[in-house]
Amino acid sequence: MVVDLQGKPQDNKKPSAETLLHTSLYARDHSIGAILHTHSFNSTLITLLTDESCLKLEGYELLKAFKGISSHEEVKILPIFDNTQDIASLADQVIEYLNKGVFCWGYLIRGHGVYAWGEDMPSALRHLEAIEYLIQCEIEIMRLKGKK
Repeated sequence: MVVDLQGKPQDNKKPSAETLLHTSLYARDHSIGAILHTHSFNSTLITLLTDESCLKLEGYELLKAFKGISSHEEVKILPIFDNTQDIASLADQVIEYLNKGVFCWGYLIRGHGVYAWGEDMPSALRHLEAIEYLIQCEIEIMRLKGKK
């Protein structure tokens, strides 16, 4: 369906309750051509395993899947926002975070899932798949460290 950048439908259909989480990103950055959102098991679980406000990803070769990263030595910060039913407020929090100059291609919502974006659908999908894989690695590291 088609909505404007304020999330208002352009026909008689009802948009998702989370539409503003998409449209606010499109309004902020016109180079974004696609945004993907999943409620995957791992992206939901990782946010419930930590009280941190971000997930720090470093040392992974796969970090190079993110546009703008050319080395496994770089650090990728994936912000985690607390879930709320006040989607407008959550969208504002995301934009406020990004306006601080943070370079990222996605974020997590605690107990909810992941959002990832890119210049087009293939790059958004590449970013999403990389995030999902790296989260799976982080969960496995947590599990293995817990066995020490």
